Amino acid sequence: MFTGQKHLLKRYDLTALTAIITIILMTVIMAGCAKNQASKEDQQLVVAVSSDVGIDKLDAGGYNGLIQAYTMIYDPLVDYGERGKIIPSLAESWEISSDGKTYTFHLRKGVKFSDGTPFDADVAKFSIERWCKDPANSSLSVSKAMQAIDVVDPYTLKLTFSKKYYPFLTELTYPRPVRIISPTAVEPKGDIKGKFIKPIGTGAWMVESYTKDQQAVLVRNPNYWGVKPKLAKIVLKVIPDPQSRAMALQSGEVDLAGSEIGAVPTQSITDIRKEGKLQIYTQPGTMSYLLIFNYNNDLLKDLNVRKAINMAIDKQSMVDNLLGGIGRPARGLFQPTVPYVTASNNKGYAYDQAAAKELLKDSGYADSNGDGILEKNGKPLEFSLVLQNAQYPEWKPMCEYIQGQLKGVGIKLDLQMLDQNAYYDVLWRNRKFDLIIYRTYTDSWNPHGFLFSLFHTAGQGSGTPSVAWSDPALDNAIDEVLGTMDENERQVQYDHIFDMMYQQAMCAPLYYTDEVFVASTKVKGFAWGFSSYSPVKWEDLTISQ
Repeated sequence: MFTGQKHLLKRYDLTALTAIITIILMTVIMAGCAKNQASKEDQQLVVAVSSDVGIDKLDAGGYNGLIQAYTMIYDPLVDYGERGKIIPSLAESWEISSDGKTYTFHLRKGVKFSDGTPFDADVAKFSIERWCKDPANSSLSVSKAMQAIDVVDPYTLKLTFSKKYYPFLTELTYPRPVRIISPTAVEPKGDIKGKFIKPIGTGAWMVESYTKDQQAVLVRNPNYWGVKPKLAKIVLKVIPDPQSRAMALQSGEVDLAGSEIGAVPTQSITDIRKEGKLQIYTQPGTMSYLLIFNYNNDLLKDLNVRKAINMAIDKQSMVDNLLGGIGRPARGLFQPTVPYVTASNNKGYAYDQAAAKELLKDSGYADSNGDGILEKNGKPLEFSLVLQNAQYPEWKPMCEYIQGQLKGVGIKLDLQMLDQNAYYDVLWRNRKFDLIIYRTYTDSWNPHGFLFSLFHTAGQGSGTPSVAWSDPALDNAIDEVLGTMDENERQVQYDHIFDMMYQQAMCAPLYYTDEVFVASTKVKGFAWGFSSYSPVKWEDLTISQ
C-alpha cells in the first residue's frame, strides 16, 4: 500500500511539473507573439532625404517643400500609372467631349480627408480654384486654359477649357500644384484666398510631427480610402550631404535612401555593392542630365562652339569609369523611356575631340600664347559651369571630368559650386551662368512639360526669358504639337522638334540616369512606384524584426 502510494505521488509530481512547464512555455510564446504583434503595429521606416521636407509650407497648391511628400499626403483627381497610363484616383472615371475641351469627372464616394472632412465635388472645386489662373502656374496649360469649374452634382465635376491640349489629364497627375487639399487646411476655412496652415489630404499618410531641417514624421491616415499602409510610420530624415547619407545607410541610422528623394553617390553604390551588406534596387529612369547653354553669351551663339562642347566629352568613359557603369551615355536630350523618343529621332554628337578642334579652328579660335586655351580677338574661350551636389552628388565629379575633357580641346571651364537654393536662383531667376548642369524632368513632365518650361519663351511666364533656349521656330513647333490630338501626327511633330534641337546643338546631353535605391536588409516588400515623385510603393513596405 505504501509503495503504491509512493509511486502514485511520483506520478502526480511529474504530471504537475509537466503542466507547470507547459504553462511557462505557453506564457513565453504568447508574450513573444504579443511582442511581435506590437512590433508590427509600431513598425517605422527611416528614409534619408536631401533637403528640408517643409511641412509648414507643403501647400498642395504650391511648390515649396519636398516634392515626394506631396504624393504621400495628397491625392489627385487622376494619377500617373505604368508607362504614363492615366488611372483613377479621386475620380473613378471621366469623359472628354468630342471637341476635346470639356472633361467630366465622376468622383469617388465616401472619401474623407485625414481630419475627417468629407470629400466631394464642392471640395474639389475649392482646391482647383486655389491654383487655377495663378501666375505662378503659367507653364501649366491646365491652369491657363481653364474657363469653368462646374459642380454638376455632389460627385460630378466638369472642367471646361479654352483649347484642345493633349496633356490636360497628364498635368492633372502632377505632384503639385494640382492635388486636392481640404478646406480645413486654410484660414478662413474654405476660402480660396485663405492662408495655408497645415497639410491635410486624402492620401495614405498624414503628418504626426515636423522639425525644420531635421525630420518629418508621417503616420497612416486612418481615413484613407485605398489599401492601408503596412508600416505605422515613415520618418523622413534630412541628411543634406550625400556621403553622409551613404554612411547613415551603412551604420543603420536610416533604412532607405536613393532616387531623387535622397540620392546616394555613385561611388558609394559601387562600394556598397562590393560589400554586399545592403540591398540595391535599380531600374531605367526617365531623367537625363544635360548642360544648358546661356544663349545670350556671345561665345555660345557660335554653333561650332556648341557642337564642339558636345563632341569633346567622352560620355561612355564617364559612365564606365566615373559612374560605376550605372545608367547610360546620352544621345539626344530625352531617354528612350520617354514618350515619342525613337531610335531614329534620338540623335547625338559622337565623341570626337579632333573634330571638335577643327570646328573651333573653323570659327577662328587658336592658341596664340601656348597656354592650351584657345583665343579669338584676344578673348579666351572660357566659361563658368554652375553646379550643386546636394540633390545630385554625382554632378561634382561629372563636372570635374567635363572640365578636363573641354581643356583637351582648348576650352577653359571654371566650376562654380553653389548651395541648393543659390543654384536654383541662378537657374530660374537671374540666369547668371555660362553653362549650368541640370536634369530633365521625369515621367509625366516629359517631353511636353520640360520642353515648354525650359525651351519655350512663355515657359516661365510673360516677360520672363527662356531658361535653356530662345528660338521662335522652336516655340511654334512646341505650340503646334501640344494642340495636336492625333497620336501619329504628334509623333511626326516631335520628330521635327528633336531634329531641330540636334541640328542647332541647343544643349549638351550627358547622361541617362537609372533609378537607384539602397535599403537595409530589414526592408521587405520593396516595389517601384510609377514615377520618381512616387518612387516607392510606400504602402507595401515592412520592416523585419
